[in-house]
Amino acid sequence: MVSKNDIWGGGNVDFETEDYVLVRREDIMEGMASFMAAYLLSLEQTKDLAPNQLQEALSKTFSVKKRKGKLRKAWDGSKVIYNVASWGATAIGIYQNPALCNAAAVAFWTSCRVISKLL
Repeated sequence: MVSKNDIWGGGNVDFETEDYVLVRREDIMEGMASFMAAYLLSLEQTKDLAPNQLQEALSKTFSVKKRKGKLRKAWDGSKVIYNVASWGATAIGIYQNPALCNAAAVAFWTSCRVISKLL
């Protein structure tokens, strides 16, 4: 339960009507570790493993990067194509209007000068 030491900002909290539990990062990690330990103890395959082998297997499990599937790769590719097309349409729109083209060029060169002065 929440104690007076856990209150942020010194607000008035009626402990009789409020049923909150303050959960910290350490509590979450301890809970996950307890769950994993209980689960691993319930498996027949892990009972024969030495602690070093079990630790190595767990570190491999959590460090493996997931490979992207074909659908995810296609989705990422379509996002790239959309971005390129939208930037292209913007560039064409700017270059068709000479005033916008001039303003974009002035803004670009001004930003280059400012950045060069900062470096």
